[in-house]
Amino acid sequence: MGLPDITEEEAEATQLLTTEERAIADEEALVDELETEELERGRLIAVFLSLYVGVFLAAIDGTIVATLLSRIASDFNEFRSVSWIATGYLIAQAAFQPTYGKLSDIFGRKPVLLVCNVLFGVGSILCGLAPTLWFLVFARVVAGMGGGGLTTLSAITLSDIVPLRQRGLLQGIGNILYGCGAAFGGIVGGILTETVGWRWTFAMQGPIIFVSILAIQFNLNLPSKEYDGSQFKRIDFLGSFTLVTGLCLFLVGVSIGGSYFPWSSPFVALPLSLSFIVLASFVYVELYIANEPVIPLGLLKNRTVAGSAFTSWFLSMVYFTNIFYTAIYMIAVQGASPTKSGSSLMPQFIGSALGSLVCGYYMRMTGRYQLMSVLAMISLFGGSLLLCTIGIDSNLNLVSTYLFLPGFGGGLYLTITLVGLIAAVPHEYQAVCTSIQYGFRGTGSTIGVAVAASIFQNTLGKQLHERVTGPGSEEVIRLVQDSVEEIAKVPEPFRLAVTLSYLDAIHTVLYTSAFLAFCAGVSSLTMKEHILHNKVSRR
Repeated sequence: MGLPDITEEEAEATQLLTTEERAIADEEALVDELETEELERGRLIAVFLSLYVGVFLAAIDGTIVATLLSRIASDFNEFRSVSWIATGYLIAQAAFQPTYGKLSDIFGRKPVLLVCNVLFGVGSILCGLAPTLWFLVFARVVAGMGGGGLTTLSAITLSDIVPLRQRGLLQGIGNILYGCGAAFGGIVGGILTETVGWRWTFAMQGPIIFVSILAIQFNLNLPSKEYDGSQFKRIDFLGSFTLVTGLCLFLVGVSIGGSYFPWSSPFVALPLSLSFIVLASFVYVELYIANEPVIPLGLLKNRTVAGSAFTSWFLSMVYFTNIFYTAIYMIAVQGASPTKSGSSLMPQFIGSALGSLVCGYYMRMTGRYQLMSVLAMISLFGGSLLLCTIGIDSNLNLVSTYLFLPGFGGGLYLTITLVGLIAAVPHEYQAVCTSIQYGFRGTGSTIGVAVAASIFQNTLGKQLHERVTGPGSEEVIRLVQDSVEEIAKVPEPFRLAVTLSYLDAIHTVLYTSAFLAFCAGVSSLTMKEHILHNKVSRR
């Protein structure tokens, strides 16, 4: 029996199909070869370290501020407004982190990274030269504009070139570098403050960022992108404007409410009311107007994306609240020096680095992360509850141990939320989803610090007026509200009452932090476990 006759059209179709299949196979083989090359080349180490020089500096910057807040506030006699040093930086991060994902898609990762490094360096130098508190806040905004890109673009660039399983481990190593920077920042910040002054802790970051610029310039070789002026239309300027404006109005309201004006005052009610209107406008712009939204809220319909985003949102609130107010506890209640205060924060950063590394290794070995999410919830919430038990005579080493647990849980979450989020969406969405992640982190840290500062100041003011009474009490209250260093100078009859007032205010903030840790745990349980592929192409 002979073979069936094949028409000329069928023969051509078969030949085309064979050619197409061969091309696809060749392309897949080439991708696999390039991936293997990318992972095996020693240059990957150079690229990784180049990216994380900036992340290391951003980590140093965060803990330097935590240990310097009290000293800076005392120098400017502005303790009630000092939280703006932190929130100024964080709000700039929140505004620009989501935008950097889109900017790097248009103009390329490398040029945007270089711009971020320059902004961070210039802002740091201006911080060291600041003549007033509000100039310092402005300089922190400039540094925050760059700092947001240092962290976001490092994560996005790694996701471009590294498979998800390998990505988890590298994220863990990166978080070790971040933890080392955070720990180093607290100690060095304290030492420099007690010797040459707090200004040098900012100014020294300028020259170091120059090393990061050189490393990126010579080690990060990515394909260049062609662009023209029309591509600016892809940037969601309206979304960025409404986000920043809404956050600023909210921060103004919570910062002055109860501290400078009563909560019922129109000076408080007006900015708070406007903030909700503007933030509602931001949501409308992102959902219905922006062609390429700065934070594509529509993706939050995916439960893993939403769970990851809100876990990061609550986690960043807990992280910064614990850092700032444990440092204030050490100085105001325990009478520790800035150096001792900075070194006492080390266990949180060590825990964070270790948690991220453990999670990354577990992901690489198993391709799973749900079990780590449960462990993270227990560590973060349990450690935050333990922090609420600190008292006036607590052992400093015990307090540091308490910090380790929420740090460990936070480190687990940092890797789980980022890698789980990227795994939940197609490859072409990973840059914008990474921006969502960092956008929620940025807004969470900004709102968290502002709300914690408001709770602290309102509780402190109330407790001081209840505990500190008698002749000269009003002057004592005014002094200790403006400067932590005045606590050691108040007359002996008032000192215990002032210290207990600070302790009560810190406890209120830490209880709030524990509640937010619980919220982070609940959010993480909504994440679905997705496949972690061994190849960048996800085949």
